[in-house]
Amino acid sequence: MFYFSITNGIDMTIKRLFLFIVFTFKVQLLSFILVSTAHAQAASEQAVLSNQVQQLLKVDNEMIDADIVKSLSEKIINNRHDYSNDILAKVYLLSAKVASNQGNMNNVFEFTKRGLAANSLDKKIKLALLFKLADVYVARKEYKQLLEVTEEAVRNSEFSRSVKCRLLSLSYRSVAFAMLGKHQQALADLQQVELGISSSELTEHIQLLTILALAYHHLGDYQTSLTMQLKILKLRFEMNQKRNIAQTYLYLGYAYFYLQRFDDAYNVFWESKKSAEGNNAPINVAHADKWLGIVLMRQKQFHAALEPLQQAIEVFHQHHMLSERIETSVALVSAKLGVEQITEGYALLNEVVRLLNGKNIASEYTGFYRMVAEMHFSQENYRLAYDWRKKYSQILLDNLNDKRKSFSIMQGLSHLAVGKTPKIEPVEESKRLAVKLAESSELSSSFIGKYEKQRIIIISLSVLVALLILTLVGLFLRSRAQKINRAYQELEKPSHSMASPMQTKFTYQLAFKKARKFRYPFHVGYLVVENWQELVFHFNSKTISEVTKGLASVINEHIAEFDYVGLLNEGEYLLLFEHQSSQEVNEKLDKLVQAVNTRAFANLGDFSVTMKYSLNMAGFKDIDPYLFLARIAESVNIAQVNPSKAP
Repeated sequence: MFYFSITNGIDMTIKRLFLFIVFTFKVQLLSFILVSTAHAQAASEQAVLSNQVQQLLKVDNEMIDADIVKSLSEKIINNRHDYSNDILAKVYLLSAKVASNQGNMNNVFEFTKRGLAANSLDKKIKLALLFKLADVYVARKEYKQLLEVTEEAVRNSEFSRSVKCRLLSLSYRSVAFAMLGKHQQALADLQQVELGISSSELTEHIQLLTILALAYHHLGDYQTSLTMQLKILKLRFEMNQKRNIAQTYLYLGYAYFYLQRFDDAYNVFWESKKSAEGNNAPINVAHADKWLGIVLMRQKQFHAALEPLQQAIEVFHQHHMLSERIETSVALVSAKLGVEQITEGYALLNEVVRLLNGKNIASEYTGFYRMVAEMHFSQENYRLAYDWRKKYSQILLDNLNDKRKSFSIMQGLSHLAVGKTPKIEPVEESKRLAVKLAESSELSSSFIGKYEKQRIIIISLSVLVALLILTLVGLFLRSRAQKINRAYQELEKPSHSMASPMQTKFTYQLAFKKARKFRYPFHVGYLVVENWQELVFHFNSKTISEVTKGLASVINEHIAEFDYVGLLNEGEYLLLFEHQSSQEVNEKLDKLVQAVNTRAFANLGDFSVTMKYSLNMAGFKDIDPYLFLARIAESVNIAQVNPSKAP
């Protein structure tokens, strides 16, 4: 019995142990399955995200969707330990491209630095990051750093099979050489670029040409920059690359502005703003607003400049773009002082001083120092005013020396003919070569797109008739609206409106020759204020102006719809009557002169205006209209007719 109980206890223990082992195994198996599933899901998500990165890198830079890149970068960077350095570098490159499209160079710099720090083994990715960093240094005019970056890019491009990367590296380096005055090296790089383009199958070089055009802009050769930017703009339209055309318009506006073609600059900056708004790029909109305001200020339209400048400052402040905010604020100060908003202008000026924190402002905005000096002088802080004025004078002197150096460099071509400065030859040769590259790119893109254009033309012919009809209808409606508008303007014309002497003489000659050719009655009336000289002698110009308006109103009231009257000289009027008898015209002039002579002018006191006239009909034998007019004017002086009677 005892033996049975012991045996039974052992069996129960074994069963419990077995059940425990089975349960533990099931738990571990379930955990393994769950972990494996989680790892599989994570690996699957990583593969999907990595594939998306690879696909986005194949998309044209200007067509990259900013929202997709933002969402993708957040998912990858927040879990950076799960991804390779190559993927991280590529994500930062995509972010830098998006920031560049939006015009935010601060973000481009940050993303590029992080991408390079990821230390990708992919040479093409590293080169692309170096190019973006070069864009930042070009925009910031930091040319020594630009040369260092481009030297590294050239070295890396030697191991790359991409012809485009090699050409871009040389182009960026030529910019750095040119900006540092090393024009022989710049020319050598440009010659390699030309040779590479001619031997490759590349069909368009918008990025490359933009780099070179900006280099000539910063060198002060705005005409060459303008020529190249116009060709780049044409290339964009021919290649249908309009997504980021706002920046091309902006660069084109810079060239127009510095060539003092302000109307053209305003129109181009306006196009840049509209394109940026359509592309949802607020920073590019702010850049356009900034320059719209500056152009308006140069045209003395200070009130109109306030709004775009203020809008630009708000955007730059939101995106922490300090240098752009400072420069725009200086422009806004000038506008506020131009409209006598002295208190607001000085407050903003003090804010700019605080933001600069002792640093110098860009050379284009050195007027800032003069404004600060004037502010302290008006506030009787003479010591501070002196210090700021002294600083302003020193900076002006430095800028003058820089301009002299730049001028001596860019004068190369004019001196080559007489052999005075043969060392400057690379400058002009580089410029010639850059323009040649732009022209060859334009021609190649036109050639490649020839067949595509033919296909578009064939398709367009099917809808040409409909478009033509719509155009004709539109032109008809527009013409009708213009006629209605002109009629409305005629009705709204002031009663004292009078044609100028030049308009009067032109109309008189035309009417005289037409009447002589077609032989119909043509009467010419000559009205003169008899005591005009006395009127001018006794009264000031303001009173004379009021009397002249009053006379014009009276004359216009007594002129029929198809008659013409205009000012011939001060106090003299010419009236033209076509297809009317002498009796009808005499009656009109009698009533008109009587109305003038009986008109009382309150501002003349007891002085009265008297008027006389002469009337004659042009004959078929009269050849010279001015001889005929001289006879009429002479007859009014000889006859001394009573103003109330016909002559």
